[in-house]
Amino acid sequence: MDTDVVFQTAVDGETADRFWELYLEAFGPLRTRAAARHVLRRDEFDEEMADPRVTKILARDERGAAVGLTTLATDLAAVPWVSPEYFAARYPEQAKRGAVWYVGFTLAHPERRATRTFMRMIDALVAHLAENRVVVAYDVSRYNDDTLRFADNLRRRMERAADVTVETVDQQTYYAATFR
Repeated sequence: MDTDVVFQTAVDGETADRFWELYLEAFGPLRTRAAARHVLRRDEFDEEMADPRVTKILARDERGAAVGLTTLATDLAAVPWVSPEYFAARYPEQAKRGAVWYVGFTLAHPERRATRTFMRMIDALVAHLAENRVVVAYDVSRYNDDTLRFADNLRRRMERAADVTVETVDQQTYYAATFR
């Protein structure tokens, strides 16, 4: 299974439709597995796909079918739930040169998760981040960390490919109180 990985600043039309279907297939199950809303509405998805401040890393198979997608905000103002001030206070040199970025999401088709598709996308992303000498932030749901060990696996992959330090900078825990 060969995978073509490309970087684009805007995606619309039929391409956005194909990646929307992939997005729902991959992220739909998080609707009941994570307390925070991880699944964008179609209008939000289309806005992000059209926003040039968000680089899209698109993976297609040998037939051109959508098999993977990563979003990378190169302007933190493009990410409504992120505080640009928080990162500017912690990484002033990188913030000054516009080098604090945010990975919105990354996904592979459920049948391609155990293949090279996901790793090719991650490798392309890591090479791009290292080349630009950025601080990149991202979040991982507890479900994906507990079941897939996503953050640990990503850290190990990045450390093999680049001179990088990964640290937890913040954490949010959701609680529920049931009154009887």
